[in-house]
Amino acid sequence: MKKLILLAYLFVTPLHAALFEDTDARKKLQEMLIKETELEARIVNLEAVIKSGSLNDMLNQIELMKQEVSKLRGDMETLRHLNATVEQRQKDLYQDLDGRLRRIEEKSTAGSLPTPNKVAETPPTPEIKAPSDQEVYDQANALLDGLKNKEAFQAFTDFIKQFPNSALLPDAKYALANAQFNLKNYKATIGTYQKLLDQHPDFAKNPEALLGLANAQIQLALIPEAKKSLKDLIKKYPKSDVIQNAQKRLKVLESIKP
Repeated sequence: MKKLILLAYLFVTPLHAALFEDTDARKKLQEMLIKETELEARIVNLEAVIKSGSLNDMLNQIELMKQEVSKLRGDMETLRHLNATVEQRQKDLYQDLDGRLRRIEEKSTAGSLPTPNKVAETPPTPEIKAPSDQEVYDQANALLDGLKNKEAFQAFTDFIKQFPNSALLPDAKYALANAQFNLKNYKATIGTYQKLLDQHPDFAKNPEALLGLANAQIQLALIPEAKKSLKDLIKKYPKSDVIQNAQKRLKVLESIKP
């Protein structure tokens, strides 16, 4: 009897080990099959992306945006050069005006000296003329061109308060919005552009204002609102100079999946 039990034990032990090894191998094989299936699915997805052309479109859009950035940099260099020229002209005009005023003062002083048997006369005080709205606007715009955005923001804000009936009021509001955008105050930029569009519907720069409004909305991730602004621009001003930029931006926004 003991021999039979011993023989049974010797027979069962290898069988149990073989079954255990077979189960472990099947488990590893199943895991490998799952990983293989996942890899095949990823390959199919990648092939679908490549075939659809979405990757090429994105690369083309990135290249177009790089070209726009390069153009903007060139425009900024041109504006810097123009601003330097304007500042030099202002300095020259100031020096010329200062020289004239000095000569006038010297003549007035010489003429006011008392002479025998003649009563000294007090020269009339020269009338100081307040600057016109055009002069004030030009000064504020020079600050904006010189990238002095804080000073330009304050200058255009003062202009709007000082000249509420000026023909240059829409231009001042447009420039104020640009200064706010440069200062990264996008919420205020949106408000200024919107007031400009509502209060001055016939303003010549409204296409640019709509594009600026969309750019500010994009900065705040207001994608649906930005799409609407761009669509309004394309619909209302199909012949505008900025229509191509609007179409490119809208295409990029449309390609973004929510």
